[in-house]
Amino acid sequence: MKQIIDKKYPTVAYGEGIFLYDTEGRQYLDGSSGAMTASIGHGVDEIAEAVKEQCRRVAFTYRTQFTNLPAEELARRLTDIAPGDLDMAFFVNSGSEASEYAIRTAVSYWRERGLPGKVKILGRTISYHGMTMGALSMSGHAARRPDYGSLLHAFSFAPPAYAYRFALLGESEEVYAARAAKAFEDAIQNEDPGTVAAVIVEPIVGAAGGVLTPPAGYFARLRDICDRLDVLLIIDEVITGMGRTGDWFASSYEDVVPDLLLIGKGMSAGYSPVAGVLLRSHIVEALREGSGVAPFGHTFSGNPLGAATCLAVLDFMEREDILANVRQRGKQLEEGLLSLATKYRCIADVRGRGLLWGFEFVMDQESKQAPDPALGAAGLFVDECLDQGLLVYPAGIAPLNNAVILSPPLVITEEETRELLAKLENALRAMERHLKRWAAVGENRHGSRVGTGS
Repeated sequence: MKQIIDKKYPTVAYGEGIFLYDTEGRQYLDGSSGAMTASIGHGVDEIAEAVKEQCRRVAFTYRTQFTNLPAEELARRLTDIAPGDLDMAFFVNSGSEASEYAIRTAVSYWRERGLPGKVKILGRTISYHGMTMGALSMSGHAARRPDYGSLLHAFSFAPPAYAYRFALLGESEEVYAARAAKAFEDAIQNEDPGTVAAVIVEPIVGAAGGVLTPPAGYFARLRDICDRLDVLLIIDEVITGMGRTGDWFASSYEDVVPDLLLIGKGMSAGYSPVAGVLLRSHIVEALREGSGVAPFGHTFSGNPLGAATCLAVLDFMEREDILANVRQRGKQLEEGLLSLATKYRCIADVRGRGLLWGFEFVMDQESKQAPDPALGAAGLFVDECLDQGLLVYPAGIAPLNNAVILSPPLVITEEETRELLAKLENALRAMERHLKRWAAVGENRHGSRVGTGS
């Protein structure tokens, strides 16, 4: 989401639960958790108290001079809930930094294994892993890449797993999963597996695709492909991890254990800039038995204040059984969105899991034709929602940019979910009028109805 320099933004005054309030006294239902981040809501007193207590003890230590108790405990807690032998953790400050650390670790791993030629990282044509140069280089986010041109590395991309746009007519989910995974294998083979260090994927594509949920079996097949071709699997759970989908990690849906797992956003629930990388034992052992040196981190990596914040968030989530709430409210949100899709012809392909949902705007559901990108459908809908006091997140595949993300705080209640859906419906009603007007203009201009074709 771009920040427009001359746009006038409301000034936030405070937050309480799933709501934010500006300095004019207006209330906003945070239907996107900011950027899929504020997962336990705003203004939680016990988090503030934990931050205050840690500040009084020690706020900062440098990672090559000290370890610290909060960081060690956070690493233990996270690796306990992580799948398989993801037994080690390294902490950074953002999801972009987690992606960068994963690149450095993957290349270092193969160098320690005596294979220094394995340096390529393959992403997918629809993906997003961060705004730093390395992270953006392996991101297939056409809307964010063009401004940086030759600054980006020439990483290669595999096709997406995006059934709504790319599955063949009548193709079963199982067959599409196999075909999409095979396309990824072909991309690795085309690059020469002997030069590929890792592939990086989101279990559910967020900002670049608007919650693209893969077909069942796709990730299990991808894990098998990486094992056969001797390529590391990096799974980016910066958005999907820490309970967002109803499990601690979305990759658990198919019992897939990546070699490196990226976390962030909900890890601190927005109360501190913290992210991390969980690493399988064989990665750490290769580094230990080789040079004995870990890849470079950052000044604030593993700082005690951020770690203490994350521990307080974990304590809150476990005590309040937040994952159970995500599953219950996720089902309610899914049913509500599917019901709206039957009433409003402008939305299609409701998709997601837990409390991470998205859909696309189309001129009509049969043709799947997206509105003209110049009309800015996703951005216009964000504004319509804002008029209703609802915050949503625009997303989608460039140049279409026609998708929207709903990802409310994981503490949302049944009544608050009904309120979210009511506000959303009001915005959809207005959006339907916009699309009817666009269709009429197109019909008059071309003498045929807009929205035909596939």
